[in-house]
Amino acid sequence: MAPTKLFITGSTGFIGGSVLDAIQSTYPELEITALLRKPNESFTSRYPSIKIIKGTFEDFDIIQDASEQADIVLHAGNTDHMASVKAILAGLAKKTTQSLLLHLTGTASISDTMQGNKAYAGKLNPRVWNDIDDVDEIYNLSTDIIHRDVDRLIADANNELIKTITISPPDIYGQKTGSGTTGSFLVPEYDKAIIELKKAFYLGEGQNIRGLVHISDVVSLFVLILGKYLQGGEGLDYGKEGFYFASSDGVKWKDAAEAIARIGHEQGWLPEETQPVSLSLEEFVKLRFKNSFFQDQIILYMWGSNSRAESARAKRLGWEPKGPSFWDCLAEDCRVAAEEYAKASK
Repeated sequence: MAPTKLFITGSTGFIGGSVLDAIQSTYPELEITALLRKPNESFTSRYPSIKIIKGTFEDFDIIQDASEQADIVLHAGNTDHMASVKAILAGLAKKTTQSLLLHLTGTASISDTMQGNKAYAGKLNPRVWNDIDDVDEIYNLSTDIIHRDVDRLIADANNELIKTITISPPDIYGQKTGSGTTGSFLVPEYDKAIIELKKAFYLGEGQNIRGLVHISDVVSLFVLILGKYLQGGEGLDYGKEGFYFASSDGVKWKDAAEAIARIGHEQGWLPEETQPVSLSLEEFVKLRFKNSFFQDQIILYMWGSNSRAESARAKRLGWEPKGPSFWDCLAEDCRVAAEEYAKASK
């Protein structure tokens, strides 16, 4: 019997690289092909058996052809890149045998501020989205909201031959595994921001809650779902219902800001005399940093919004988050982020 072929994008990213490392060791029988913009020696030496296809998300034909040759496509790259998803689906549509598209997205689409609701900015929003009870509402969210156009396209593409599953983690903490070249986002970018400002900050009361998950728990859900599919798919949901939150915890941002400030003082990258400050909404959205990605909407989403999810569907499948807590990882995550910022600033 021919080996099952898996095509992966985003394999040098924080999530994709960590997932690849786990599935390559857990399922060594898979024949894996990776799309890489520029293959590097660390990747090729670590994974000598993985076939590399040179290309970018703009290379429609390359992605289409690789997808057509695959039994499983794991899309862990730019989750909002519509053209690459269309190329994947076009390739899978050419197949006469069943295939799986396993897609990575995120919980920004359930953020209250991303949905245009600023009433709870800096405050506790009691809403917790459940991926079973709220699946219809999630599916029907406006495609103008971040991620939703691609997520909807993938859900709608599900049919007898193309099975689609979307995994949606919230903010991730912890350090990468594998050959990934990037890190997490929430804490590292906040560290860089407060280093530039020379003070920690939060919005208003700082009671808004960010959903969280350790990188190892995101990886374990990918591995679990992939394993279930390889064994015949019992218990898996696809299409609209194939939407799996991967959330395990949450943190009030004032608590995080205060803890990060203390760590910054202890590690020496934040002036010891500075204390976290509460900013008004007007002050908050006017913050600007060296990274031009952080404009008012993104700043408000990252550190001023609520984005809370209940992973009912994943837990029904047997997923159990076992990674270390946010607080146990925070000092190391801050240290790594501060060191990387210092290197980049030289």
